[in-house]
Amino acid sequence: MRTALLVLALGGANAISAPRSKAALQLRGGGLDDLDVVQVGAAALGAAGLNQWISPKASFEVYGVTKTDASALALRRGVGAWQLGLAYLLTAENPLAAAPLVSAASLLAIVPNCEPFDAPKEPILAWIALLVAMGTKFTDLSPWVITGLYLGNGVMSYFFTEETLKMYGCSGKKGLSKLGVATQKLSGAMMLFSGAYLAALAAGKEPLEAFGITAALICAHVAIFVFHGAPDDYNKLPLAWLALFGALAFKALS
Repeated sequence: MRTALLVLALGGANAISAPRSKAALQLRGGGLDDLDVVQVGAAALGAAGLNQWISPKASFEVYGVTKTDASALALRRGVGAWQLGLAYLLTAENPLAAAPLVSAASLLAIVPNCEPFDAPKEPILAWIALLVAMGTKFTDLSPWVITGLYLGNGVMSYFFTEETLKMYGCSGKKGLSKLGVATQKLSGAMMLFSGAYLAALAAGKEPLEAFGITAALICAHVAIFVFHGAPDDYNKLPLAWLALFGALAFKALS
């Protein structure tokens, strides 16, 4: 997995940023097109998100983290669920319309996360019911409503991580580990990326530009995480994401 990520990041960055010959451009019809840029980003996010949700322990080990606890593993699945949702939104035909049900699906995927903390499931189930209603019965709502929910909850999980976990009863009998808090912060980042993408679309940006803005935010987050917020046992492999999404952001915004 570690080798695959490095190959994907470095190979993708080189393929995106390298100049193409005239013959190659003619063969492809103009080089890497707009859809390719978004699909590369969505595929990378989706593959990593699926790995986090299916095998949270293995997804930690890729980054050098071998000592985990039950709460951190549960919260890692949450990161995967929100990351899969972001990957879907990036390729959805109408992301603003799909967002409520995508958010509901992400929440449904993390309901079992309550069990390691012995936390109540009712608050999450209430959110799911509200989001399903928004996506099916109240489709004429302003797109800024779901955008605001993504951004608001993202801010809470990213900047007020421990308080948010405690608010939902996810503090556990042994308290919150540093790894668990850092992991939940990543879930908040995924919500913020999703919200930023939706906000750009709601403001009238083209999907490619909206993706470029999102990719740039991912780069900023990775840099902050690696050099400031990551637990000590994390390696520097997350910088591969910086290389990949830096190239994608450059291509999308240029």
